[in-house]
Amino acid sequence: MVTNKYDFIIIGSGLGGLQSAVYLSDFGFKVLVLEKNQQIGGLTQSYRWKGCDLSTGLHYFGSFNNGDTLHTIFNYMGLTKNITYKKLDNTGFDVFNINGKIFKYASGIDCFRNQLISYFPNEEASIEKYLSEIISVVEAQELYNLKPIRDLSKIDNYLQLNAWEFICSLTKNQELRQVLSALNFVYAGEKDKTPFYMHALISYHFISGAYRISGGTSQIAKILEERIIKNGGQILTGKDVQSITIENNKAESVITKDGNIYSAKNVISNVHPAVTIDLINSSKLSGPYRRRMKKRKNTISSFAIHFKLKPNTFPYRNYNYNYHKNNDVWYASNYDSDLWPEHFFMHSHVPENGNKYTDCISVLTYMKYSEVQKWEELPLKQRGNDYKQFKEEKAQKMIKLLISVFPELEDSISNYTVSTPLTYHDYINTPNGSMYGTLRDYKNPIGSYISHKTKIENLYFTGQNMNLHGMIGVSLSAIVTCSEFIGLENLLDKINEKR
Repeated sequence: MVTNKYDFIIIGSGLGGLQSAVYLSDFGFKVLVLEKNQQIGGLTQSYRWKGCDLSTGLHYFGSFNNGDTLHTIFNYMGLTKNITYKKLDNTGFDVFNINGKIFKYASGIDCFRNQLISYFPNEEASIEKYLSEIISVVEAQELYNLKPIRDLSKIDNYLQLNAWEFICSLTKNQELRQVLSALNFVYAGEKDKTPFYMHALISYHFISGAYRISGGTSQIAKILEERIIKNGGQILTGKDVQSITIENNKAESVITKDGNIYSAKNVISNVHPAVTIDLINSSKLSGPYRRRMKKRKNTISSFAIHFKLKPNTFPYRNYNYNYHKNNDVWYASNYDSDLWPEHFFMHSHVPENGNKYTDCISVLTYMKYSEVQKWEELPLKQRGNDYKQFKEEKAQKMIKLLISVFPELEDSISNYTVSTPLTYHDYINTPNGSMYGTLRDYKNPIGSYISHKTKIENLYFTGQNMNLHGMIGVSLSAIVTCSEFIGLENLLDKINEKR
């Protein structure tokens, strides 16, 4: 069945896809969002389990003080109302246990600076230089500040600068080097690849003001859905796109697994570029371009345990706890399977009714897709006892490490559920269950960058694979993609009206 023609079909209802649908429908375009799962939201989706609201991927975010970049975008989207946001501790929104020693990241550049100097009083000059360069990157990235892009050369100097090498150039203090690198789990950084500009923008994003959502993160998707529908747009779930029909180098329509055909003037894909390319007949796309999209390295995946705790046994922590067993915070992304786990990120769920105890915590660490790849072809929830045994063995290892750091948890755990890289692969549709999509490499800044434009005239990308990971990166990607049709200055003017 062929449907009426839309101005835009958006494949995938992750944050970038939904935000794009909001912008375009706000400006009068007829928009259709197709989602293969029954629930929308991508990594913002959450689900209820034993009284816990479990997030798929959104645990906290930054730039959310009034007037900050993400707050301004969310304000435009109507996301600052009817959702309760919890600001994390100013004196330490992230706490790092590095080889048994505790360090905290304070909110705000000035507080962050003073906190670091209190740890390293002899390294004030190095810390000042570090923060000066962080701010220079932020100022150079005009779109990050919701300003029209005037001078791309400002950011070019940082694209080929390696984050770890730059940090090492500032100081010989091995401990300070690790502390300055300690947020790398939020972008799956790799010591020999991560560009300084990525490190700088994402670090600044969190340092400027970190927050959690109270309740399920799916609230975001629901509010955006209401806005899209109010604007006359449509969102259809259970619509697994199987192919994109190309004629004369233009996307004419998309075909879903149930046989329906949806036509549009333009198509925007919010799913991974490699997955998108597979939807196009090989004769319609050049071999070199297809190979470039398919061969891009992706960030590592993760293993997560969500715990239901006994009532009033584990105090709520208004910060994230990051544990590194050894003195190299980059090591976890290239871990030794025989020694796993040696790292974890612990996130406390905001308790209801102001209770000082939390009933739920989530614990994550890295996991290579190769550890679960042998089960990938088996149907979901039918992967057999050996897969269940694998998950349980890994869970017990993580629980043992967790209890060694928080002994009180031994008598607090009521129940738990596990996610592996296959979970992310199945529900988010990313190759190898990648946490943050494609990996950025300072040695190949152009080759590891993905444009919002494709080789197909009216097919575009949006989402975390484009330039920057996380909530801020995805939100900016939607602006870039939609500016092709709305105009960048026009769109930014509308967004900044709410600032």
